[in-house]
Amino acid sequence: MSPRPKRHRKLKEPPHITGFVPENEDYDPNESVNLLYEEFEAIKLADYDNLTQLEASKILDVSRPTFTRIYDSALKKIAKALVEQKRLVIGGGNVVFNDKWLICKECKTVFKVSADEIVDDLTCPICKSTEISELQNAIPEHGFYRRRGFGRGRHRGYGPVEGECICPKCDYTVKHEPGVPCNSMLCPECNIRMVRKGSFHHQEILKKKK
Repeated sequence: MSPRPKRHRKLKEPPHITGFVPENEDYDPNESVNLLYEEFEAIKLADYDNLTQLEASKILDVSRPTFTRIYDSALKKIAKALVEQKRLVIGGGNVVFNDKWLICKECKTVFKVSADEIVDDLTCPICKSTEISELQNAIPEHGFYRRRGFGRGRHRGYGPVEGECICPKCDYTVKHEPGVPCNSMLCPECNIRMVRKGSFHHQEILKKKK
């Protein structure tokens, strides 16, 4: 008898970050711990949003025992990454998002399109690359989401990060709110995740646009 297929876990949107690395960089970039999208969401719902496991299981569209297993697996993976000083990557899993979310492999821009759009027909709205992937089941590889030094603008000669969030396409700008990541906001005109103005990622995007 074939195993029962896993039920898709429902997520409103992908996480706003793609992983973490030890601050002292004393880690093997080829070894990592993969935290699945549903595991990240379980931690967020239970420990950040302070929902009960029953409430959180309904949002993920799974049973409460299944949610408990997902949550316990997430805790063990996070503990392993912290104690063994391993890179933690976030991606993959058996999930479905409310919308179609894509990422450009060249400039790392994340954007949303309508569900009926065909990925093969799309180009990046920023750098026009055709190297586009759906985030739904993508598992980050070393260098796919984050090149060495990605996101550490202060150490790359760009100075402190400015206190504004900016759309990498149309330059729509809003004041950065402490505790609210810039990439948690979508540009109201372009449906592209915003970035911190002056950050290393922003500088890389500007180079790609040129």
